[in-house]
Amino acid sequence: MNKRTSSRILPALLAASLCLTPLAGSASEYATVKGGGLNLRETASLQAKVLGQYWTGTWIEIVESGDEWCKVKVNGKEGYMMTKYLNTGASGSTMYVRTNTGIGLNLRAAPSLDAEILTSFPIDTAVTVVQKGSAWHKVKVEEKEGYMSSKFLAAAKAPAYTKPLESPVKATMKNINGGSVVNFRQYPGMKTKIIKAYPVGTEVTVLEKGVNWSKVEIDGQQGYVSTYMLKF
Repeated sequence: MNKRTSSRILPALLAASLCLTPLAGSASEYATVKGGGLNLRETASLQAKVLGQYWTGTWIEIVESGDEWCKVKVNGKEGYMMTKYLNTGASGSTMYVRTNTGIGLNLRAAPSLDAEILTSFPIDTAVTVVQKGSAWHKVKVEEKEGYMSSKFLAAAKAPAYTKPLESPVKATMKNINGGSVVNFRQYPGMKTKIIKAYPVGTEVTVLEKGVNWSKVEIDGQQGYVSTYMLKF
């Protein structure tokens, strides 16, 4: 190779090396697909083999960023996607946790059920949506950023299950199904965490009453009991 040829090739190689910038030394960066079905290609070329197609809202991990192409990981595959069809923008809308699991909604380090759990937040917690995806939203809660399952976030708070009483009243537990115990739960709902099962006849202090659930206090602890399981 003569010097003249070499002088032409080296700048071209340098320019190519600047097209993709590794995200080394920082936390993983994620983006969502926008604009319909986006092809994942084997190399950074429109003529390259298509490894898969992903629809608007799909979360992908950016391995190396570039002006025209990004090297990405998605669903266990690694390849290239066009940068202009990847969304890293913010929405800024407010949503609310709407799960009745009794243990809150997990805030995760990445948009995956396998990702590290940073913390969790109870029902009706307000979150700021940084970026929306199909299955996960990137959110900010109390100065913490992470990812929450979108199906457990809603635009409004949960409807009130109970109404406060003017003054607490006494009631005793009964079981309309013929059982010997009644469940005392952390939140209203048949799938919420059970704090303890108390025997029929246990006296409770009713703080709030609703059609289906009542907020009560037992042994100094507050929780919920089905209103149908209370004898006033």
